[in-house]
Amino acid sequence: MTEHEQRLTILSFEGPDKVGKSTLIREVNRAANYRFLCIDRFTGSAWVYDKLSGRRDRTDSISMAEGELSKLENVDVLNVLLSCAPEVLRERIRQEDEFSEARLEHLDQALEYYREYAQEIARLPIIEIDTTDKSVEDTVQEILSKVEAYEQSDNR
Repeated sequence: MTEHEQRLTILSFEGPDKVGKSTLIREVNRAANYRFLCIDRFTGSAWVYDKLSGRRDRTDSISMAEGELSKLENVDVLNVLLSCAPEVLRERIRQEDEFSEARLEHLDQALEYYREYAQEIARLPIIEIDTTDKSVEDTVQEILSKVEAYEQSDNR
């Protein structure tokens, strides 16, 4: 078995509600024959929702944990940071059976916090994906292509 075959790649899907995390995890798993360990929200979302809810500040702990994860041998942990135009997210949320105005209340702030997390907090590699105008199939191919490029890079 080659080193590439032995490595574990963990994909942490981050982003606000209705950005496509669950759908994309399911479809990435299918397309890649479950080659990756996919996580629906991880350290990025923990940081964002701590900020949104006014909970304790775990910035240092999250940053330290990500730093330690980045040092693991034979393991790659990548953040798949999903974004979408706010008006499209609002429409997706409104179309949901469990719609409430409260779900829209902090959307703009959540999007801003995800940007802040990516630019200032994250210590794990980030793959940025905009789901606004792409089909699920095209988005999956973009994710797989970017993961493959990372796996073949010297940045590991």
